Amino acid sequence: MKRSHYMMVTMLISGVLFASGFALSSEGPQGQEKDLLTATLSLEEAIGKAKAKFPGQVLETELEREEGQAVYEIEIASTTGVVTEVKVDAQSGEVLSSDIEDHDDTEQEESGEKDTD
Repeated sequence: MKRSHYMMVTMLISGVLFASGFALSSEGPQGQEKDLLTATLSLEEAIGKAKAKFPGQVLETELEREEGQAVYEIEIASTTGVVTEVKVDAQSGEVLSSDIEDHDDTEQEESGEKDTD
């Protein structure tokens, strides 16, 4: 009798832990991903917008949320080897910014500001 009592308690605790874990997971990162999926611009369209300003080979793409809006980050390597990260608004298709990456994997604003140590 004690054995069945322990098994019932164990099953009850397992069920509660499973249910609470499931409830927590539905509020976590999956909720944020839902916001990212509201992009009206396709990845191909975003790449087209980025390559129109920065021709080259696409190295990497990501869809992220920045300041509440969905943004495509697209890394493009030019024919001279310069790698530029271009941010494109996933709703409007507007090119928001671009950063040129150094050989040190650090980024610089395209505005021409460079370290002169």
